[in-house]
Amino acid sequence: MKPEELYHMLHKRPFEPFRIHLTDGRVFDIRYPALNLVGVSYLIIGIPVPNDPDPVADQFIKVPLSLFDRVEPLSAAPATVPN
Repeated sequence: MKPEELYHMLHKRPFEPFRIHLTDGRVFDIRYPALNLVGVSYLIIGIPVPNDPDPVADQFIKVPLSLFDRVEPLSAAPATVPN
């Protein structure tokens, strides 16, 4: 994915949450655009504090764009059914 595409997804108004699938199997849901930063070759993903109504980042993960497998809208993501 090109950094410009990702930047536009994060700054779209109204914002539409999306899911990032990486080639190593990790998955990240992007629900809060202000917690993320796009670089030329990476995305810094802010992981929000759990159950915070006005989220701030608890930690950050730097992910190379070369690891992106696909990006999909969260509304299209299949629901997880608990066992």
